[in-house]
Amino acid sequence: MADATCVIGAGFSGLAAARALRQRGLPFTCVDRSTAIGGLWHYSEDADASPAYRSLHLNTSRKVTSFTDFPMPETYPRYPRHDQVAAYLREFAEHYGLLEHMELGTEVLTVQRRPDGGWDVTTRDRATGEERCRRFANVVVATGHHWSPRLPEPAIPGADTFPGVQIHSSAYRDPSPYIGKRVLVLGIGNSACDISVELSRIADRTLLAMRRGAHVVPKQMMGIPIDEIATKWWWARMPFRVQRRFIEVLLRIIRGRITDYGIPEPDHRIFSAPVTISDELLSRISHGDILVRPMVERFEGATAHFTDGTSDEIDAVIYCTGYRIEFPFLPSDHVFAPDGRVALYRRVVPVNHPGLYFVGLIRPVGSITRLVEAQSEWVTDLIEGVAGLPSAEEMQREMDAHLRATAARYGTGAMDSIQIDFLVYLKAIAEEREAGRRRAPARRPSMAPTTA
Repeated sequence: MADATCVIGAGFSGLAAARALRQRGLPFTCVDRSTAIGGLWHYSEDADASPAYRSLHLNTSRKVTSFTDFPMPETYPRYPRHDQVAAYLREFAEHYGLLEHMELGTEVLTVQRRPDGGWDVTTRDRATGEERCRRFANVVVATGHHWSPRLPEPAIPGADTFPGVQIHSSAYRDPSPYIGKRVLVLGIGNSACDISVELSRIADRTLLAMRRGAHVVPKQMMGIPIDEIATKWWWARMPFRVQRRFIEVLLRIIRGRITDYGIPEPDHRIFSAPVTISDELLSRISHGDILVRPMVERFEGATAHFTDGTSDEIDAVIYCTGYRIEFPFLPSDHVFAPDGRVALYRRVVPVNHPGLYFVGLIRPVGSITRLVEAQSEWVTDLIEGVAGLPSAEEMQREMDAHLRATAARYGTGAMDSIQIDFLVYLKAIAEEREAGRRRAPARRPSMAPTTA
């Protein structure tokens, strides 16, 4: 049996996994459907290849988004633009000798468990259409969860007869098609804020409609990027209730009440859902350049009717309604519980599917980089055979406890199930690696992949 690993994805998570395997001398192949390294940070006019828009910047700081021992250039701004991030990731891959292991422009069609062990991975070259099936001992899925657009379900009544443009934010590239237009942006996440702020400078009218309120947080508080606060020792020593109250007080001082901007009072306290990060949204609202509306009740021709009884004539709708967590190349029960939530031990390992791992399927407050590095080192321990997993029963208990905790704090959706606290999770992975070494199985020799 081929004792190599297939890494799916060449963004931050996939490159972290690839580096860990390379540094241990373990054979692997990294595939990505895009024609360039960088994941979602590789800007392309092809909406099927990347959801990046032309003005996209990091919402996390350069310092904590950099890989360990490979910092982003000091010439980069604190929040680099997408092309700078993509260039950095390319340099990272070159520096660590990962390019020779890359197969870009390669789409994964199926990942199937073999009865005698290992995995059959079927891929297709997107340029030639050629399909290929190879056998791997391990598969690391590092595709993230920002590639399968989610639209309102059920659809907004009348949306099918709306005469103007309707797109998901994944298809948005730049504001030029909307000059002088009346544009409705649906959502209150990071993309909705970025896009509505950008459109408000060139559109005739920019409306931002939302189903529920959100905690809008600036990128910096007390002069410190908020993702860097999450990595500070003094933050880790605070009980959760103190952390929450501390941020609530700071936000009240910095921006006042969120309802003063027309945004509904959130139905949850901060850190009970992902925060929305924007330095400009509230200012543009205050200046009247963005008009806040409740959710759309229905469309009648070019008229959007809102749940508060108001209406507006519009020319275009941009749905910033997020993404689904999907892995179409895998059976659902390899990833999800029957209720649709992600069910993985330590958010990485599915029970009863040996040799399958997930890196980057988490949602922290702040940068994901340190976390995917820790996940990758642990996964490489398991692949190399220097660490072992606990029993299926113990893994199930940990998963159940995590799902109970996220349900109580966030909700019972798939995205809720991947929420984690940065430092708590980092510590848990470190402890798991130590425990895994104590239960390490015998090491296996390495071999090259074979073609079925």
